[in-house]
Amino acid sequence: MKVYASDRGLNYVSLQGNFGNIINGAGLAMASMDMIKLAGGEPANFLDVGGGATPEKMVKAFKLISQDEKVKGFF
Repeated sequence: MKVYASDRGLNYVSLQGNFGNIINGAGLAMASMDMIKLAGGEPANFLDVGGGATPEKMVKAFKLISQDEKVKGFF
């Protein structure tokens, strides 16, 4: 998955949880992961699509997260 992400210009790190994250900006990604943990969940990934993400880039991000069998929902 890391190679798939890198080849498509996505900043991706796999984690152990079950909530998939697709976020625009590293700061917002960190805050979102904190919110998931405060609510009792665990993030499945760190995925920063970067500023100005196009619809095509978002589709690539959703395809990437959808491949992770741990993911039970998106944030």
